[in-house]
Amino acid sequence: MTNTERVDIIDEGWWKMIKITITQIRKELGKNQPFSFKVSAEELGLNEEQFSVEEDVLIDGLITNKGTVLEVTGKINARLEQCCSRCLENMVTVLTIPFSEEYREIELKRNEENSDSEEINYFSDDEIDITDLIRESILLAEPIKPVCSETCRGLCPKCGANLNINTCGCNPTKIDPRLAVLGKLLSKD
Repeated sequence: MTNTERVDIIDEGWWKMIKITITQIRKELGKNQPFSFKVSAEELGLNEEQFSVEEDVLIDGLITNKGTVLEVTGKINARLEQCCSRCLENMVTVLTIPFSEEYREIELKRNEENSDSEEINYFSDDEIDITDLIRESILLAEPIKPVCSETCRGLCPKCGANLNINTCGCNPTKIDPRLAVLGKLLSKD
């Protein structure tokens, strides 16, 4: 952390707000302010039953004063405990998630006529709340069907054996019962 930066994590009940103090950066066009902090999944309001983070989430970023907007960019590093969607074995997924968002001062919202033409984030006073940005970035980056490896063979559909560990004696060919009679004709030839 630099001497002009302050990241506050404020308790708001079941989640916490992550606010970055921007007093110095607001004063100079083109000025950059780095930030870095760790936060738990619980502090972000992520439900541990649906989303299990192995350790604290590390966030590194940079705020840039671009005149009428402050641009917040950076990356999130998280390790998720998940279950492979093919073989159902526990696994860890390492995520590196880039993020970028622009924030405008709330006073500018009152002066704009077409402020609803695009989604704009606003800040007031000398703090930017990036809680939603971090939470949404993590949720959107979570793999829908995680796999332990691209070569994962999964489970046998008949006996449930993990085909990565051992083979089973089940017949892997699946015959549609409506076409079974045709299979008998082909086997006589």
